[in-house]
Amino acid sequence: MKIAPITSYGGPEVLTVQDAPIPEPGTGEALVAVIASTINPVDVKTRTPGTPQQAGRFPAVLGWELAGIVITAPIESGWSPGDRVIAMHPPRPDGSGSWQQYVTIPAQFLAPAPESVDLPTAATLPLAALTADQALQRLDLKDGERLLITGAAGGVGGMAVQLAARAGVTIAGLVSRPEHEAAVLELGAASAHSNPTSMSAFDAIFDTAGIFDHPHLLREGGRLVTISDDTIPETLEQRAVIAVHNYVQHDSQRLRQLSDLVDSGKLTLRVAEQYPLALIEQAHRSAEVGGLLGKVVLTT
Repeated sequence: MKIAPITSYGGPEVLTVQDAPIPEPGTGEALVAVIASTINPVDVKTRTPGTPQQAGRFPAVLGWELAGIVITAPIESGWSPGDRVIAMHPPRPDGSGSWQQYVTIPAQFLAPAPESVDLPTAATLPLAALTADQALQRLDLKDGERLLITGAAGGVGGMAVQLAARAGVTIAGLVSRPEHEAAVLELGAASAHSNPTSMSAFDAIFDTAGIFDHPHLLREGGRLVTISDDTIPETLEQRAVIAVHNYVQHDSQRLRQLSDLVDSGKLTLRVAEQYPLALIEQAHRSAEVGGLLGKVVLTT
C-alpha cells in the first residue's frame, strides 16, 4: 500500500509517498480501506518544528480522520465487508495514521458514513464535528445566552456555528477577513465580524483561533472553552467562571448521530480542495496558507 509520512520536522517538503505492507488487524480491530482523509491544523503543527504537537517517531503518518470501506471486521462488531464508514483516527505511536491506503482501527471507533455525500466529503466530518460538539457541551449554554465562536469560518468553527444554531443559541462569529463574514451567516450565525475591537462582551466563547488579546470579549463570570495551544492569560481566567482547554475524545455513538444530521440536511460538510495522496506536499502548502472555506481532502 501507499503511505504518506513525514520523515522529519520541517516544511511540506518533508512529506513523502512510500510503500508499506498492509497492516494486520489485532484483536477487536477492523481493517479499513481508506478512501479519503483530511489535513487539519493539528497536522500542520505536528509537522512544524517547535510546536507543542510532536511526532512519536519518524517516519510518521499523520491525519486524524478518515472515510473508507470495511475490508474485515470482528463478527461481534456488527460491521461487514463493504460497509461505508467514518472514524476519528489519530496518529499512533507506531507511526501509522490516516494518510495511508489501509488502516487497522478498533471496530468500536467506527461509525456509518453519511449516505447523502461521497466518502471524500464524509471524511471532513469526524474530527471537526466531535471537537465542536464536545466543546459546546462543556460550555453548557443556557437560554438567552450569547455565544462567540472565533475562527467561525474554519472547519471546527463552522461545525460549531451549525450545531449551536440548531440548538437555538444566538451566535456571533469572528473571522479573520471580511470576505468570510457572509459564509458564517449562511451557516447560521446571527452576526459575523472581522474586527474584534468593536465587539461587546459575550456570555460564552468557543475559541478555535485565538482571542487572547481581546479579553473584553468575555463578560465577567462568563465561560471560555478553547482548542488553541496557547496559554490562557490570567486576565481571561480572572474574568471567567471557567476558562479551559478542551481535547477531543472518541465517541462513535455521537459520531453516528452527527452522520445522521448530515443525511437529514441539518449539517453541511464543506470541501475546499481535494488532492490525491501523491500530491500531499502541494495539499499541505495550500492548507498552510489558510483562508479556505472548507477542508483540504486527500484521496487515496
